[in-house]
Amino acid sequence: MIALIDGNNFYASCERIFRYDYRNKPVVVLSNNDGCAIARSNEAKAIGIKMGEPYFMVKHFEKSHGLIVCSANFVLYGDISNRVVQIVKRYCNDIEVYSIDESFLFLDGYSNPLDRMKQLREDVLKGLDLPTSVGIAPTKTLAKVANKIAKKFPEKTGSVYMIDSQKKIESALKWFPLEDIWGVGRRYFERFKNYGVNTAYDFTKLPDDFLRDEMGILGVRMKKELMGIRQYEMTILEPKKNIATTRTFDKSYDDYDYIVERVSTYASECSRKLREQKSCCKHVTVFILTDRFKKDTTQYSNSFTVTLPNPTNSAIEISKYARIALDKIFIPGIKFRKAGVITGTFVPENERMTSLFEEDLQERHTPLMMAMDSLNKKLGTQKVKLASMDIQKTWKMDQKHISPKYSTSFQESIILKA
Repeated sequence: MIALIDGNNFYASCERIFRYDYRNKPVVVLSNNDGCAIARSNEAKAIGIKMGEPYFMVKHFEKSHGLIVCSANFVLYGDISNRVVQIVKRYCNDIEVYSIDESFLFLDGYSNPLDRMKQLREDVLKGLDLPTSVGIAPTKTLAKVANKIAKKFPEKTGSVYMIDSQKKIESALKWFPLEDIWGVGRRYFERFKNYGVNTAYDFTKLPDDFLRDEMGILGVRMKKELMGIRQYEMTILEPKKNIATTRTFDKSYDDYDYIVERVSTYASECSRKLREQKSCCKHVTVFILTDRFKKDTTQYSNSFTVTLPNPTNSAIEISKYARIALDKIFIPGIKFRKAGVITGTFVPENERMTSLFEEDLQERHTPLMMAMDSLNKKLGTQKVKLASMDIQKTWKMDQKHISPKYSTSFQESIILKA
């Protein structure tokens, strides 16, 4: 059997751990720069706040319904997530951390999986005051279904539900909506809906050849997983295939110099992450886009990828080629709200293959990068910068509702007065 443990409304629940006055009140957590809702408590869902809804559209609920708004505190959420994983490891050796709030547990060989997972959920609740739901089933996809049932009917299931028979599989699939199937996106949902497919059960009745034509082999595997035939085992983590630094600006800008400075800053951050994992990249991609919520302004988005003559992790080189990519897609007069730099095609820094026809500056830049990293580590991030970066400006997200880092900073810990 495979279990999936999932934090209920994870970001919002993390905020409530240290703030009892947030309990039983509508809470939303906002994305970077306080843009839109990325997590909602059940109370926030009940008053009609949708996932991804912009903050300015829900702000009125603060007065009318006592809505509590929190800026995303990923340091706090990451720490709570790690603490959950440490508790999970007491109950299972084979764990796949799927996301910050979800982990798969491979329970083959363990007796009484239902009782085991009930005890796990209780320990997480007692140890961290974090509510979770657990779904148990023969496959990963069915474990997702079981988890959804546990979350939807907590009174009946105790927030832990196991699908362990053909009868339960059939009953769950007939109830489970097509759009909620793991791996069915909006495009497939609309397409299959036109064929009269509304539930997971309907999906399993589609012929394999039809699914192969529509979705490829993934469609057939999805069908088998829903029928209880395991297709996916534990995923082994592999090295990252790309590193990205992307940010939404505090407002829209059409100033070329501002966009160049931001792209240079993001390129420098990507290079730092490359050096941290001792890798070099062969490709640099830059993208820019406008504010999609402002329908009355010109809408534009584009990206461009530059192939580097030699693999590098030098901030100087990556920033230079990022600017070349930006120049290919920047249009004067258009106001941009977001930009990003993505580095890809990695090689270990000690296995670089260099061009015979292009000068390789890696060895010359390496001591500079080492000195910069050392000083920034000692003095604080972004103290030593490239000349193309704003010397006076340290990038900081707009987070007017940020909570303290209760569990990772002594200066921000809760002080109890006896």
